[in-house]
Amino acid sequence: MERILDSKTGDFNQDGILDIVFAIQNTDKNNIKTNNGLGFESVDLNPRVLGIYFGTKSGIFEQKLVSYDFIILCDSPTMDEPFEGFDINKKGVLTINFKFWFSAGSWMMSNHKYKFRFQNNDFVLIGYDSSEAHRASGETTDYSINFLSQKMKITKGNFSNDNPESIVWKKFKLKKAITIKMIKKPFTLEFEGLFL
Repeated sequence: MERILDSKTGDFNQDGILDIVFAIQNTDKNNIKTNNGLGFESVDLNPRVLGIYFGTKSGIFEQKLVSYDFIILCDSPTMDEPFEGFDINKKGVLTINFKFWFSAGSWMMSNHKYKFRFQNNDFVLIGYDSSEAHRASGETTDYSINFLSQKMKITKGNFSNDNPESIVWKKFKLKKAITIKMIKKPFTLEFEGLFL
């Protein structure tokens, strides 16, 4: 048995037929570990699956992508659920949202958005946005990467100040399009000093 973490419909290939993206997690009780320390009473280590299926004129859905690594596990008892679901816009761009917040063990918190567009028979990363903050010092760093214009914006600031302390723009040359399959697991692919 599996439980649905999130699912959305949209038109990824812009053919006028609805497609579906979903994230599911196994419910094997053997993979649920009891915690006697800080945080939640148990941790669910069951694998999570990202699936994307395209609708067809016949009404049957066709598998387009399956990933066993991209949907992050909530594998620490002091960690809030990291997966925040999907968004799909009218142009078929898929956004996959994550957040990190720990009740103990880390002062850092962050939000991350991956934006993918279906092209050349693959889901290509066209945008990445992240916001990182240190809850003690108040220091913040925001990254916004546009892989189409090949520009990155880095904004640094602090909770105590409404205005950013610095904004830096960087240009880069993308030799090859980055896809979901290339990233495999979030924060493992190095790019311009970041781990996507």
